[in-house]
Amino acid sequence: MPLDRRQITEAALALLDEVGLAELSTRRLAAKLGVSSPTLYWHVKDKAQLLDLLAEAVCEDAFEIDETQDWRRQLEQGLHQFRAMLLRHRDAATLLRERPPGPNRLAHIERTARILLEAGFTPEDTAGIARLLAAHVLASVERPEKPNPEAAKEFLENLKAYPNARTLGFTGLTADDLFALGTEVILDGLAQRRK
Repeated sequence: MPLDRRQITEAALALLDEVGLAELSTRRLAAKLGVSSPTLYWHVKDKAQLLDLLAEAVCEDAFEIDETQDWRRQLEQGLHQFRAMLLRHRDAATLLRERPPGPNRLAHIERTARILLEAGFTPEDTAGIARLLAAHVLASVERPEKPNPEAAKEFLENLKAYPNARTLGFTGLTADDLFALGTEVILDGLAQRRK
């Protein structure tokens, strides 16, 4: 059966989820597809093009924004959908940071810009706000490496001298809680700026 772009992209997404972005290679993808590297290069010229295909595939789903809602609710819906989209694939946030936006991602950016501009933000503010919102979502899906037990113990020991900082490490907030809190704080700030 001949290869097509869709088949290559689906296999590359599966490989991304298996091995992560750092270990993804055209050689590994060719092996996964059961073809030689030169056969793969008939469809994808190099790793950069493969990563662009992956970034587009990650952003393929359109956001379902209820345009009858106010600007704040529309942004909130978009942020939650963007985060859910990134959580579907390993290293998706890193991938999107490294690759330029293609048509699918540009459609998401266009929608965010439209919401902000229609809410009355200036083009200059809209440019900065859109980047801030994207950075918030991208940061919310990163999974920090767990420190080794000795380093964690030493860190906790060092915290004894910093009572206020010590309280920050034991709030019990999950990544979802932090994302929701950050979203609320950002949107509250935008509402104030808009006045």
